[in-house]
Amino acid sequence: EMQKLMQETRETVNLAIQNDGEALYLSQVECEQIMRAFSRPGSRVPMHSSAVGKALMAQMPQPAVDSIVARRGLVKLTDRTITDPAALARALQTARTDGYAVDDAEHAIGLRCVAAAILGADGAPVAAISVSAPAARVPDGRIPELGAAVSRAAAEISAALGRQGFVDVVTEPCF
Repeated sequence: EMQKLMQETRETVNLAIQNDGEALYLSQVECEQIMRAFSRPGSRVPMHSSAVGKALMAQMPQPAVDSIVARRGLVKLTDRTITDPAALARALQTARTDGYAVDDAEHAIGLRCVAAAILGADGAPVAAISVSAPAARVPDGRIPELGAAVSRAAAEISAALGRQGFVDVVTEPCF
């Protein structure tokens, strides 16, 4: 699905999970553009300033979101980073309504990302998939197109997890 999404959007695709109150990148499929986003697998970013983090938080129960914010804070990384809890709540509500979250140069200047949550069999968010690109290639009018693409990819992965019995897959011994 990540490869398909990269081919569809012609932009870099990332997969991340929530770990210890941060978004942890697990995998990336780089696009072929000369200018591209790069998030090394294993790197971490704040939940509030990343599309993957906001996509995950939008699907979490409010006490879990509150716990992350209390523990990690709303650190300012760029002039566009959300640092106000009320503004974060509005962004998460917009993500719920739209089905995708946006990072509008909130984590890195000149970078825009669009992400959607991947849900496990129980409906809880287990990961997020995103498209990242230089802001020059993601004007406002392209955000809904990318949002629809990441939402479709997240829904495909979520359906596959549900069909396979995600809880059984996760709890089986790995030896």
